[in-house]
Amino acid sequence: MPAKQKQFTFGTCSINHLSPPEISPSTRAVNVVVSFEDALKLNLAISEGVRTLNKNNRATREGRDAALCLTVYLDKKRISVNQAKVKRAGFRRQDA
Repeated sequence: MPAKQKQFTFGTCSINHLSPPEISPSTRAVNVVVSFEDALKLNLAISEGVRTLNKNNRATREGRDAALCLTVYLDKKRISVNQAKVKRAGFRRQDA
């Protein structure tokens, strides 16, 4: 089995607590509470990611498909900001 490869991240922050504390399949929404310092870290990570995405050429499919992924590690109480790609299948634009 190959070793797990480390993924690039724009940054991470710690979660103070979740509300509700117990998440079940019927839970419709979860509040993620972070401290002011960690909110600054999250803001910086998202800003860095958006700046990186902005460098892409939006006229190409690769540029249009570029996205950010916020990964919440519930067991570690961490949020990670990574680069990702949007899924094309089933996506329908809702015009206002």
